[in-house]
Amino acid sequence: MHQRRSDSRHLDHAFNPRRIAVVGVSSDRAKWSNILFRRLLAGPFPGEVVPVNPARDRIEGRPCHASLREVPGQIDYAKILVPRTMTEGALRDCAARGIPVAHVLSSGFGEVGTEGQAYEARLRAVLADSNTAMIGPNSLGLYSARAGLDFSEGCHFTPGPITFISQSGALCTDILAQGQARGLAFSKILSVGNCTDLDWPDYVRYCRTDPDTGIAAFYVEGVRDGQALFRELQALAAEKPVLMIKGGRTERGARGVMSHTGRLAGQYAVWKAMMAQAGVMEMRDLDDLLAALVAFDAHLRRPARGGPMVIGCGGGISVLISDALEEAGVPIAPLGDETVSALHRLVPDAGELGGIDNPVEMPVDRIFGDPDRLGTLVRVAASDTTVGAILVHLNLIAVSNQFGADNLDHVDVIAAALNDISRETGKPLAVFLRNATIGAETTALGRRATARLSAAEGVVLFHEQSSVVEFLSRLRQFQENVR
Repeated sequence: MHQRRSDSRHLDHAFNPRRIAVVGVSSDRAKWSNILFRRLLAGPFPGEVVPVNPARDRIEGRPCHASLREVPGQIDYAKILVPRTMTEGALRDCAARGIPVAHVLSSGFGEVGTEGQAYEARLRAVLADSNTAMIGPNSLGLYSARAGLDFSEGCHFTPGPITFISQSGALCTDILAQGQARGLAFSKILSVGNCTDLDWPDYVRYCRTDPDTGIAAFYVEGVRDGQALFRELQALAAEKPVLMIKGGRTERGARGVMSHTGRLAGQYAVWKAMMAQAGVMEMRDLDDLLAALVAFDAHLRRPARGGPMVIGCGGGISVLISDALEEAGVPIAPLGDETVSALHRLVPDAGELGGIDNPVEMPVDRIFGDPDRLGTLVRVAASDTTVGAILVHLNLIAVSNQFGADNLDHVDVIAAALNDISRETGKPLAVFLRNATIGAETTALGRRATARLSAAEGVVLFHEQSSVVEFLSRLRQFQENVR
């Protein structure tokens, strides 16, 4: 195997290129290579995109070159989309030109068996002693907020602290779409495919040296050098939070890994011990990872110190939420005597309502009928040093019954109050909109509340109890990790 190069410097050319060559771009607008090429031209990428195809003089109005060797000037990053039989030649051109990074999106290599593995071996031989590093093959592509590069329609390029690297291209699409829908902002997303050249130790090392990466998340199926990966994860986790999903945990899943990227998944018990020793937080699945990333984002904006305070309408649901939090290892905050006394002064008839402590549970007309009262309750609770985050749960059926389904203005007032509270308290505020999709009336209320709260600073919005509990559980985990 060839000598490893300076991976951070090489990968920077992929995430922040000035000039990109697309090798194998088709003139057929129905083909993926042409779609990708047009997306590069139409997107916010400020640099030059050069098409390479020996069968065309121009593609999409751009002069087309027969090979990379004929392209004048420096190329920072080459996307290779030719069939696997032609990939070796394209990669040889990259090495001859000294192109820092070749990203092979083509498939049909180690993931399809012995014949494909032989092709991969030839790719490694081409790169021996060269100055070209290769991502892939069998890769979807990459997303870079800074450079305006993407692999999916409809995404935005708001830069954030999250870098996600995955051996599954589909998970890259999912996390970008679902993460941005949850208000997350990414720095980089990369589909690494079969990792024939650059492998997991290289990508982990890059995340450690990359100043734009505040948190690193990985989906890993297999690795060639497990000890090197452990060392790099340990070094990264000492500086930044690291989240990982291990694919192929079961026997059946491990067989799927072989057909997906051609890698050996390894024994899960060994992986689990390695992650724990390296300081990596293991995630169960994509939903778990997204919940953790939302929690990290909230913690990054507003570091939480203490347990949650639960405020809402409906005693039963408050009890169930409290139980679920305790079972998840997140005990609700034990309020101080001064806080409890202040809450009682705010609600003099609290005894008739079953008393007030944590959780606070009141009828919908009492707690949400007067946004000023709601705001004062939350402010008093947030002032307690034992409270790290506030959870407000709102039953939209009760709001509809009490105030009328057509009274959307009342939802606006509640949302505005919660937004103001969030800004004032400086603590994460989770809002659980219960029954937000039950019938036309509550759906309308839910849409209105979601629209008003989604952009609120410091507010994290939920529609399911399990998601709220997961969020607060991960928020506590980040608190413990920081300590």
